[in-house]
Amino acid sequence: MDENAYLAELSKKPLMSRIGGYFRLSGPGYMQSAMTLGAGSMASCVVLGSLLGYKLLWVQPMAIVLGVFLLGAVAKQTCHTGERTYEVFWKRLHPALALLWAACAMVATVIWHFPQYSLAADGMGTLAGGLGVSLGSTGARAGIGAVLLIAATAVVALYVSGARGLKAYETAIKILVWSIVIAFTVAAFATGFQFKEFLLGITGISFLQDVLAGGYDPRATKPIVGGIAAAVGINMLFLYPYSLLNKNWGKNHKELAYYDLITGMLIPFLFTTTFVTAAVANTLGPAPGEVADAPVREIVDVIPALSQTFGEGFSRILIGFGMLAIGFSTIITHMLACGFIGCEIFGFDNRGKAKFWFSLVPAVGVLGVGMKSPWLVAITASSLAAPLMPISVLCFLLLMNNRDYMGDATPRGGKKLMWNVMLSASIIVLSIAGYFGLAKNWEDLKSRISEPPAETALLVEPESTFE
Repeated sequence: MDENAYLAELSKKPLMSRIGGYFRLSGPGYMQSAMTLGAGSMASCVVLGSLLGYKLLWVQPMAIVLGVFLLGAVAKQTCHTGERTYEVFWKRLHPALALLWAACAMVATVIWHFPQYSLAADGMGTLAGGLGVSLGSTGARAGIGAVLLIAATAVVALYVSGARGLKAYETAIKILVWSIVIAFTVAAFATGFQFKEFLLGITGISFLQDVLAGGYDPRATKPIVGGIAAAVGINMLFLYPYSLLNKNWGKNHKELAYYDLITGMLIPFLFTTTFVTAAVANTLGPAPGEVADAPVREIVDVIPALSQTFGEGFSRILIGFGMLAIGFSTIITHMLACGFIGCEIFGFDNRGKAKFWFSLVPAVGVLGVGMKSPWLVAITASSLAAPLMPISVLCFLLLMNNRDYMGDATPRGGKKLMWNVMLSASIIVLSIAGYFGLAKNWEDLKSRISEPPAETALLVEPESTFE
């Protein structure tokens, strides 16, 4: 029985039976999960947890819910029309918008690639430390970078090779994603999960209390913006429709695509970001009502917090594996995204060898292994990428309401209201985040330019802002 016939049979069954059948067909949602659970999201979680404890737990859930609705709109359009999205932008909107979207996605991917290697190298070093092996030297980090690049290239080649390679890749990504979730769930509960603080943080109540009491810590601005931007980045928005087309998903796959986004992206992201933030807050965050002196800046800073529960060695293995898996899985999806982007810009078949060669464009990011503070690099990269998204979302909103494009799948009534409200909310949130991201980075740049010479810098009182 082919896939369309199987889905037609499945559609006649109760919801729970459909869910069981959908699981083995899922895949593109997990690719999005592997990309969004990268250095940007992890950096935001770690820094916010160490600065403000549970108070900003609402940031990632808000961002990912809006992001899933956005990708749901993309799935609805792509599955219904079967058209290549770049070509749709070019013909139905404007060639300049298509080029701008693709170029921004490529640039953002290359920029985001550097902190992934930094994070993965730190994770590998931490993991090795738990096994009694030291990989902290410059030469060792360079070797780690080479191994990561070779391994990622091999996985990309597997993906490009055809249906069997695609299935093997998707299986591996599912295992990696759920391994990440399990690793940080264990860490969060082992360090004493605080349910009351969780409820106050996830609903935004504790944050609003701080705002009403006189404001919030300005050091949290860039991590908040970075977290929002990293939840669904412009490169994810480009990769997703092509991952659907690559699996030949059409009109019969629309419900499967929604299920795939919820189980493969939304749930793993919510669990991982919540438990990473909670684990850091439980151990390195400030006491209730207090303000942290400084955020966590290195992976190894988290180790002592877990060592009382797991011991030094296993703590390093747990955190090191989690960070290595996060960085490596994101490196792979970044490369795949660049493969699709390059083919579309230059007009190559995105199922041919050209996709593999274009996937090597972000390989320059391997130099990121020389960066010893992945949190700072990742947050800055994500906050700089934030302004690139609103225009892309607006384009998908316009396409959703274009009857010539969507035909009988054009939303009507309550569904039309839902899609328009959620996509408009995404545009507003991303625009606000982009503004604050640019403003904060400009402020930081001016501050650095005006810093006194090194010999007199110690005479100046440092500002209490996170840069």
